[in-house]
Amino acid sequence: MVYVSRFSNPALRTGNYTAVRISIGTPKWPLGYDITGSINELIPFGLLHGFTQEQFVAKYRERLNRYGVNRIRNALKPFLNIGKPVVLLCYEDVRVEGQTCHRTTFAEWWQEKTGEVIEELPDQSASKWTAIKVKEREPENVQISMFGNGIW
Repeated sequence: MVYVSRFSNPALRTGNYTAVRISIGTPKWPLGYDITGSINELIPFGLLHGFTQEQFVAKYRERLNRYGVNRIRNALKPFLNIGKPVVLLCYEDVRVEGQTCHRTTFAEWWQEKTGEVIEELPDQSASKWTAIKVKEREPENVQISMFGNGIW
């Protein structure tokens, strides 16, 4: 089984998955798990700057089409042979509304080409972006009651 996720997903610390990098670069913070390797065919080399989202998706899909299903499947095989579900990792938190990344583009492309679904690995952690958006919407003059959730 293959999933996609972000490096910060705490489920990866369980040791139940084979973590595989598909991002440009590796996180500089401690992950709490090992990255087993990378798949260069899925890394968006040269596509991260100077393109709109639509242009990026078109160029990335074009690259995936050039590599093809067989080459990508062969790149996945050594990781699948380890015997644990493989998780293809990059940085973005796609739980935030409107947020996409190349891993979701890859998962969609893969399903179109093979019929095989690659799901996002469940991530139970809180999203820092959701907290920021909520804070931005709070009116400045609202006071929260010390005795419950009511507004004074």
